[in-house]
Amino acid sequence: GLGWALAGTCPGPMYVLVGTGVLTMLIVIAGALLGTFTYGLIKEKLPH
Repeated sequence: GLGWALAGTCPGPMYVLVGTGVLTMLIVIAGALLGTFTYGLIKEKLPH
């Protein structure tokens, strides 16, 4: 979604980039985990 567009990467390459030494991707991974956790908390309240 929007987070992937802002970071310029999807989940698979995030881990590859960390493995190649791009440690700033740890911030992106932390944000992805936080976003997923937040969605899990509020999904019942969202209009589906």
